[in-house]
Amino acid sequence: MGDSLLRTHPQPTCLLCGSAGSITHSQLQDQLFGVAGSWGLKTCENPSCGLAWLDPMPLTEDLALAYQQYYTHTADTQSHASFWKHLDYKIYRRLNRLLGKLTGLHAQQQRAAHLFLEPPHGKLLDVGCGNGRFLQRMRVVGWDVEGTDFDPKAAAAAHAEHRLTVRVGDLASIAYPDAQFDAVTLQHLIEHVPDPVALLQECRRILKPQGRLVVVTPNLQSWGHRHFAAAWRGLEAPRHLYLYAPQNLQNLAARAGFTQYQTFTTATGAEYILGDSFKILAGLNHHSPTHSHLFSKAWLLQYYEYWLLRKHPELGEELFLMAQK
Repeated sequence: MGDSLLRTHPQPTCLLCGSAGSITHSQLQDQLFGVAGSWGLKTCENPSCGLAWLDPMPLTEDLALAYQQYYTHTADTQSHASFWKHLDYKIYRRLNRLLGKLTGLHAQQQRAAHLFLEPPHGKLLDVGCGNGRFLQRMRVVGWDVEGTDFDPKAAAAAHAEHRLTVRVGDLASIAYPDAQFDAVTLQHLIEHVPDPVALLQECRRILKPQGRLVVVTPNLQSWGHRHFAAAWRGLEAPRHLYLYAPQNLQNLAARAGFTQYQTFTTATGAEYILGDSFKILAGLNHHSPTHSHLFSKAWLLQYYEYWLLRKHPELGEELFLMAQK
C-alpha cells in the first residue's frame, strides 16, 4: 500500500511482455489536480517493448477517487476573462494562424482535429467523449456520431450543449452489438485504462469489416518528456496508468487482434502539453491561469518541436495509432 488515499498493489512486471521494469521516475505527485500520494513509474527493460507503468498501481475500484477534481465537465473559463485577456487571445490567434500557415502546422492541426479520419463518412463512436466537442465537430462534416463516458456529468454536459447521444459506463458494460461502427476513436483515454488489451479487443469487435480505430495518447519518447522529465504533463500520475511509445502501442494493437496498423507522432497538441509542463515546473495547478511568459514559451516550443519532427519523427508530444479491422 502507498501513502495515498488510493489503495494500490505492486506491479513489478510489464503487462504486454512480462519483462521486469526499471524505475524511470520516483516520487511522482499530482500537482495538477491535488490527489494525495506519490507514485513510481517503471519502464519495461525489454528493448522491443518499452512500455511504462505505475508501480505501485492504483486498485481499479479506487480509480474514481483520482478524478474528483478533474476537468472533463468544467466550463470554458475563457469566457470569464477580462477584456484585455480576450484582446490578447485574439492577437495570439491571428499570429498563430499566420505562422501556422507559413510553416504547415495549421494544415496538420486541421487534419488532427478530425483525427486524420478521411471520407467516406459513416457511423462513429468516440469512447470517453467528455464534453462532446469532438463529436459535434465530426457531425458537422458528415459523420453519424455517438459517444460513451464513465462520467455522468460529462455525458449530461455533452447532451445539454450539443444534443449528443452519450452512454454512461465503460465500453464492455455498454455491450454494443458486433460490427456497429465504421470508426471508433479513443483520445487520451488508453493511458487511463487498467486493461488496455481488453479495451482494444472490444473496439475491434464493434467495428465493421474495414472499420478504423484511432488512438491518441501522450508519447513517452517525446521531446517534451526528454526536456521536462518528471514535470512532463504526459506523466499525470496517478491517472495515467500506462504510457506508450510507438513500438509498444503497435504491440498492443497486435495483442488485440489487429493486423493492419501504423503509428506516428505529431506536434499538433504540443502547446497544451508543454504549457501544463511549465505550470508543473512553476508549482501551479491546472486551474491556475497561465502566465503570459509561460504561454509564449509553450507556443514557440510547439513550432520548434514541429520543425524537429522533420529529422526526428518519433519526438512528437502525441502518439497516434491508426488500425483497421
